[in-house]
Amino acid sequence: MDRLTYASPEWIALMRQTLRDLAGESPADLDGVDFTMCEVIRDVPPSGGEVVLAARFRGAELTFFDEAVEADVLVRGDYEAMLPGARLAHRTATPEALAEQAARRRALVEAGRLSSSGDMSKAPRPLLRLLSRMHDRMAERTA
Repeated sequence: MDRLTYASPEWIALMRQTLRDLAGESPADLDGVDFTMCEVIRDVPPSGGEVVLAARFRGAELTFFDEAVEADVLVRGDYEAMLPGARLAHRTATPEALAEQAARRRALVEAGRLSSSGDMSKAPRPLLRLLSRMHDRMAERTA
């Protein structure tokens, strides 16, 4: 299985397709969901530009955005700050690795390299499960 560079056009296309596939597996689980997420990644190699990963879930229907949007959850950070989290597969991570990632995240927030607003815990449980599965699949493919 090929690994793709985090936040590259190929990686983004795979992430979007993975979300579509997962949403299509059990569309009824997402009935009533209306939730928008947005991640803004700065200093993305090789150009040092910005990449936006944003999606709105309305039931199993997905809309993707290439620009920052108003969202229920918004995360902003630089590429190097966000890369370790993108590579960490939660379902196979050790408790120590999860604790290390949480500590790294706190330090990055304190250093101003990572910020977030909104409350992910307010997302419906079926959506949280879908996002967790997508994250782990993408972590396995992230170079």
